[in-house]
Amino acid sequence: MFTIIGVDGKEYGPVTADQIRQWITENRLTPAMQARREGETEWRRIADFAEFAPPAPPVGADGMPPLDPAATVAPGAALPAAPAEPQPVVFTGEWTEYFKIWIVNVLLTIVTLGIYAAWAKVRKRRYFCANTRVLGHTFEYLADPVKILYGNLIVGAIFLALALSQMMPLLYLCLLLLFSIAAPWFIVRALAFNARNTAWRGLRFNFTGKYGGSAMVFLLWPLMVPFTMGLLMPVVAQKQKDFVVKHHTFGRTAFGFRGTVEAFFKVYGVTLLFFLPVIAAYFGFIAFMIKLAIETQKGGGGARPPSTDSLALFGIAMLFVVVPATFIGIQYFRARMFNLLWNNSSLAGTRFLASMRFRDLLLVEFTNKLVVALTLGFLFPWAAIRTAKLRADSLKIVPFGNPDDFIAAEQSAVGAVGDSANDFFDFDIGFGA
Repeated sequence: MFTIIGVDGKEYGPVTADQIRQWITENRLTPAMQARREGETEWRRIADFAEFAPPAPPVGADGMPPLDPAATVAPGAALPAAPAEPQPVVFTGEWTEYFKIWIVNVLLTIVTLGIYAAWAKVRKRRYFCANTRVLGHTFEYLADPVKILYGNLIVGAIFLALALSQMMPLLYLCLLLLFSIAAPWFIVRALAFNARNTAWRGLRFNFTGKYGGSAMVFLLWPLMVPFTMGLLMPVVAQKQKDFVVKHHTFGRTAFGFRGTVEAFFKVYGVTLLFFLPVIAAYFGFIAFMIKLAIETQKGGGGARPPSTDSLALFGIAMLFVVVPATFIGIQYFRARMFNLLWNNSSLAGTRFLASMRFRDLLLVEFTNKLVVALTLGFLFPWAAIRTAKLRADSLKIVPFGNPDDFIAAEQSAVGAVGDSANDFFDFDIGFGA
């Protein structure tokens, strides 16, 4: 038997699993809504219970999930409605418009010695949100710059304390330990701030993660990575993304995430191939330095160290290997992770289809950095707009059911609970112009 939360935010139950399946068939529930098994206290998504969990959908030759809705239907349940055609995410920003905002942000941040950075961050995010359109509607960014300033001051005070305490090693280690323990809390507060201050069609997002879960995936699990020579990194990455995505909500409906550890291992494994020249160059450099030290010692006293010219040539050769390989590897990783995260995320049956191509991102980022360098940074807005357009062009949304009904139900439910965005600790952590 189960107790469920309906679209009106009220609890109903106890009801049987068959009744819940019937309500899903009648479009009165979705698998993303909340339920609780009789005798338990934890609320979970309906789809997270074994009785209603859909099988993992197959993946096509192009790495994309199938569009066939029958592939994700739980046994015994029926889809309320067939998913609509994939709808594009549209970014309408222009670099000439953003340049005006950016140059003012930079100049005022410099003049105010960084204080204006909070207002600059809000102006930037409002511009990008207002120019990102989904299903005909744009996003809103509603943050108060003063709260971001609080976060900036806190981070500034922490780094100042760490810098001053370096003259006292014991105090420095104690402060570093305290900051490391507090870091998961900062992460949770920053995610909550940005989510609660972002809205679509008047309904805010939220982040419900707690310190305990954040400490586990951002502190304890990463501590084990060095003991496995980095082999545990894909597992840590999967747990971090799972924690972040599943604790984001739109209104009161939580996002879902089905990315597997195997999928993360695949992305990390292929990315590693790009870094093999970097690893080889690194160990080659270490061997060369050891050899140079031995030859210098054999040369005696004031003798000129041998192979100095060779060292310079070796350094240049490393530069032409390490920098290109690292840059290419990073872009491959970014493109594949973008697709992995979005293709495995969902919201109340609504799915996302990401198809970013590695070569497209590589070309955009290479030309971006080249043009920004040649213009001494003045065309940074041009580069930022190009990246935003590529991300939008690489993403589509497959809506599930009628979005108007979902928005209306969520607004009603959230309104009954009240707006929690005015929490005293609701501030953004970090600098940003």
